[in-house]
Amino acid sequence: MQTTRSARPPARTFEEACRSLGPRLMRDLGLTDVQAAGLLGNLGHESGGFRDLQEIAPAVPGSRGGWGLAQWTGPRRTAMEVWCRAHGLDPAAPEASYGYLCVELRTTEAPALAALRQAPTLEAATAAVCRRFERPGIVALPSRLAWSRRALAALRGGDARSPGEPR
Repeated sequence: MQTTRSARPPARTFEEACRSLGPRLMRDLGLTDVQAAGLLGNLGHESGGFRDLQEIAPAVPGSRGGWGLAQWTGPRRTAMEVWCRAHGLDPAAPEASYGYLCVELRTTEAPALAALRQAPTLEAATAAVCRRFERPGIVALPSRLAWSRRALAALRGGDARSPGEPR
């Protein structure tokens, strides 16, 4: 997914974000570290490592494209924005994306959360989130899995980046 650098959340590395978000996802959604990393890896792929909020060159010409951690599009983006307004949140705020992610996974996307909770490996968790939650036009599973490996390493106290790979 191509994104623009014009709408950026606060600067921090992907690993720092994973160390912050991962334990919350584990607690709030009842995930293991492997399952949280599969989710974080997909979100990292979608948002350029949590650096980019707004998609550029949307797949649907004339659309606003994806937004936020999950790069919500179309009706899902609209629902996220409505939820943010109802809760007095700025859709660009990291807490808005996190809050809506949890709401969506507990409600309209509950089958995706159920599939993720059944995933025993990082590969299965990454594929489950991709297939059941993100449902992208371009799957790019190797990239999603690479982000998931980085997320898991961060959750376990390491750094899985290759030398020279951007933070």
